[in-house]
Amino acid sequence: MLKKIILFALVGIVILLVGAGAGIFLGGKILKQPKYVTSPERQVEMPGPMVNMGDFTVNLADREPKIVRFKLVLELNSPKALNLFSESGWQSRIKNEVILAMKDRFYDDLRTAEGILEASQDLTRRINAMMPLVDGHAPVKRVLFEEFMLQ
Repeated sequence: MLKKIILFALVGIVILLVGAGAGIFLGGKILKQPKYVTSPERQVEMPGPMVNMGDFTVNLADREPKIVRFKLVLELNSPKALNLFSESGWQSRIKNEVILAMKDRFYDDLRTAEGILEASQDLTRRINAMMPLVDGHAPVKRVLFEEFMLQ
């Protein structure tokens, strides 16, 4: 009987030690701080001037009624490009282009981050195609969604 108690105690201690060792090993791997790139040659692109284009609510191309609501901001390539957007005519044309472009989208296309990124890139191309160049460059660097909701 005493041999069984000693055997169970010994097995319990071994299991406890193995579990503690595994916990320390895995905890060190999981909780390890990530290494971030902090090299001096790393370039961080500063944001350009921003133009708030406002809120949009657009019916999607699906058979069942679905809508997308979003707030749109244009990041510009230069401060000179900001002068173009002071004219309300360009803003109206851009808003029209955004509505037409989003009206051709389907609900399933916009459910993923990849689909939203694709829509953003498409809007950037479409807006730059209709606007004049500023110092030889397209005025819009990227289209950003501040809010995005599908219904």
